[in-house]
Amino acid sequence: MRQKASGNYSRASVAGNWKHRLMLTLRTAEARDLPVLWALSVLPNVGRTADTATPFPLAPADSFPPTAFKDLADPDRGFVAAGGELLVADLDGHVAAMGGFRPAAGVPGRVEILRVRVHPARRRRGLGRAIMNRLEADAAGLGYLQAWLDTATNQPEAMAFYAGIGYRPIGQETRPDWDWTLVYYVKDLA
Repeated sequence: MRQKASGNYSRASVAGNWKHRLMLTLRTAEARDLPVLWALSVLPNVGRTADTATPFPLAPADSFPPTAFKDLADPDRGFVAAGGELLVADLDGHVAAMGGFRPAAGVPGRVEILRVRVHPARRRRGLGRAIMNRLEADAAGLGYLQAWLDTATNQPEAMAFYAGIGYRPIGQETRPDWDWTLVYYVKDLA
């Protein structure tokens, strides 16, 4: 994948189908992206529930932001004002992935990576890695030394992905009403 970065944008070409290469742009999320980000955030994304037949481009959400992800209602307040960012991976003019970071509460020098999602029909094409690389580089550029995130044992693909890009597990959490275990990961950025 080739990348060219400038300001809030990075461009790269990624493998598409056999007919053409697709243009990937990593950029700061904008207000016009929010309905699609809301739809992406609630798509089933766990293992086999991640339906690769989900239409792309994704239709915007019909309603307000999901209550489980209040930071997506206003990314300027939920990410930017806190000292972070929310990025989108724009693939040939359509949102295909997202991810963000903000300072980790109570841990100086650490950011929390969150809301990393890739459209199920566009997985395994380098979009998640591109988002993570950019988030980590931007956080390091702001002086952060470490990135922290969590995922769950019912998402073995995500666990393997994060381990494959250098994150190491540092703890777990489970609750009686969960069918899965939450796994916490960390990666040094410096």
